[in-house]
Amino acid sequence: MLSQILQRIQGPGFPGHFFALASGALLPFSFAPYQIWPLQFVSLAFLYLSVQQLTSKQALWRGWWFGFGLFAAGVSWVYVSIHFYSHTPMALAAFMTLGFVAGLALFLAIQTWAFQKWFQSKPYAPLSFAAIWALGEWWRSWFLTGFPWLLIGDPHVDTWLGGYAPILGVYGVSFLVALSAAYAVVFLPSLKQDMNSKTLSNPTKWGVALYTAPWLLGGILFQINWTTTDGDPIEVVAIQGNIPQERKWLAEEIYPTLEKYREASEQNWDADVILWPETAITVLHHQAKEYIKFLDESGKEHKTALLSGIPYQQQQSEDYPGAFHNTIMGLGEGSGLYHKRKLVPFGEYMPFPDSWRPLLSFFNIPMSQFMQGQTSQLGLKVESEQHAYSIAPFICYDVVYPDYVAEQSRDSGMMVTISNDAWFGASIGPKQHLGIARMRALENGRYLLRSTNTGITALMNDKGDIVAQLPQFEFGVLRAEAEIKTGNTPFNIWGSNLILGLMTCLLLAVTWLDRKQSVRRSDLKPNQTQ
Repeated sequence: MLSQILQRIQGPGFPGHFFALASGALLPFSFAPYQIWPLQFVSLAFLYLSVQQLTSKQALWRGWWFGFGLFAAGVSWVYVSIHFYSHTPMALAAFMTLGFVAGLALFLAIQTWAFQKWFQSKPYAPLSFAAIWALGEWWRSWFLTGFPWLLIGDPHVDTWLGGYAPILGVYGVSFLVALSAAYAVVFLPSLKQDMNSKTLSNPTKWGVALYTAPWLLGGILFQINWTTTDGDPIEVVAIQGNIPQERKWLAEEIYPTLEKYREASEQNWDADVILWPETAITVLHHQAKEYIKFLDESGKEHKTALLSGIPYQQQQSEDYPGAFHNTIMGLGEGSGLYHKRKLVPFGEYMPFPDSWRPLLSFFNIPMSQFMQGQTSQLGLKVESEQHAYSIAPFICYDVVYPDYVAEQSRDSGMMVTISNDAWFGASIGPKQHLGIARMRALENGRYLLRSTNTGITALMNDKGDIVAQLPQFEFGVLRAEAEIKTGNTPFNIWGSNLILGLMTCLLLAVTWLDRKQSVRRSDLKPNQTQ
């Protein structure tokens, strides 16, 4: 019975595709908010097993069905934003969501096709499978602006494999997860045979050792503190305004919103840093001069750095007059402006604006023509009697890009990120976003303070653990102690270059070994005929 099921799963027809779809849909449950990370190994092991007997073309379709299940279950929360908040008709919103999911599934299709075509029959196939998986995640993180979501290394902030994150980054952890899953398919049958015979053979013993070694080493690496604490802890505050998304940009809500944040800050001027969410101030920077001046003077008087999100329009004296930015600014003891670098396509800007401009009013997207910030931005600084340090700022989507965050946070004292995840309602999207932010804190060995409009507002330490957190959809003020860090993790310095180089060398080595074995087999054939 079991062998018949395996034959159907590994076959080229619909039963195999259906199981791939279901297996892909299982994978998102390993991420926040569920965090059932062992499901990753079941899901990926099935994918590895199911392509063994397929042609490369059949494997492409198998990978596409797996990817469709993965993204349909994992990121279909974009429908909430498109339909409920942009008021797109239900049928069109569903069609757009399905198109988005189907497009993302192509990444998995190409990965599976490449593995089956070039590496499935080569030596050390599990290593090749893992390398191609991690390279595929990296490719997805930048191609067409990138979508580095549902990277399988993210949930391992809470496992021993997370010990590799400050060295190899999330793609390195993803490589080890995929390797564990693929190796299980190769290793478990021999283990089962040995258990039936009630004796472990030497190959099985070596297999157990090789399987567990990366996990044990990761546990050891987790104990290393790559950055050091500079001085006494500081008091940080993050305010969660909980302004309903459907009312956030209404003219009559401007004054009540500004007063809500001002009053919450008045009660916390004794803190070192106060952080407001993305576009907490809902008028343009130059239209709120008096309000900003008051906040700046109050911050200086109380020796507090106030950091707030605000929409910014460049003036005639600046480089791009009239251009809009999604910005975070420093006031009081804080200084500097940071314009968001990683904009959301069709959310914060429209590609090919002349062609798509009529859609802006149709989709009802406020502030949807932001301009990307320049690469040479200096970030934010805090200068007080007790501390002087830089803060690496990130706005919403910025924080999901591993290499960008590593580059920006290098030599900084701490990191902050602001967001407005109200666009995604009560879906799993905001919870996944928090999980991704935790990995950034671990990779870079720094505290990360996160302030959002409706949640989830939280403080994470340098190990990615949540120190304090506010519940969603409630007004609240998070107050906790954070540490200023000095030094850099290896990932801060190298980024993903190290793991990308290692995986490329691995695939080249596998190709070389395969050719060497082919030469040996061809040399033996004449002798065999004699």
